[in-house]
Amino acid sequence: MDTTLNSNSKTARLAASFFFFVGMPLSLWGQAYVLSKIFVRQDPVTTANNLLSNELIFRLSIFCHLADTIFFVLMILMFHRLFRPVDKHLSRLMLVSAIVQLSAVFMLEVFNFTALMVLKTETRVTFGIVQQQEVAYFLLRMHAYGAGIGMGKLFIGLCFIPFGMLVFRSGFAPRIIGVLLIIGGVGYVADFSTAVLLQRADYLMLRSFLKYTTLAYILSLLWFLVKGVRESESINRYNN
Repeated sequence: MDTTLNSNSKTARLAASFFFFVGMPLSLWGQAYVLSKIFVRQDPVTTANNLLSNELIFRLSIFCHLADTIFFVLMILMFHRLFRPVDKHLSRLMLVSAIVQLSAVFMLEVFNFTALMVLKTETRVTFGIVQQQEVAYFLLRMHAYGAGIGMGKLFIGLCFIPFGMLVFRSGFAPRIIGVLLIIGGVGYVADFSTAVLLQRADYLMLRSFLKYTTLAYILSLLWFLVKGVRESESINRYNN
């Protein structure tokens, strides 16, 4: 039993480390720093010039976003292995949602890559410079709209809800950890829903609240990183 517990703790710590030591740094650099350095709202000309002047880091930001999402799927895959004895259906739902989220991110990054190709005249050579800049700006906005309405967030939320239910039922962690994950998942789904259904989600003061649901996810993974998992009576019943 001690061997199994140690193995499960190592799996949980390794999965959580993917987020803190790989996923989070890649996401902060690729999605926050690089895009803020390149994109200028309502200014296609400056945006296009920034993109061409920083082509390498823009390409790296695309790579980082994809790598970040791949490591997220790997993290969920490890948690799927950990929680499969608890409920195989919930663990499959968690994993499938993460894989679909990866597909959504790949689709979004096509807009970024195409914007660069338009400016480099590798797609439509008949476009003039002004047209290229406008189209590139439009594609970057398409990417921003996709991220804003939360195509990826929707599937992350649908992943976190069964994840939280598994944590709650398994006994691997305090039940409050499972509750926090469920809250985080519901927050992501609500963020997507309000962005689609409401012209401005801040009318109901929802967007400001929903941003903090991410903290539930971070705190939950931090617990797994530091504590691993504890012995679970429910798993003991499955094994016996």
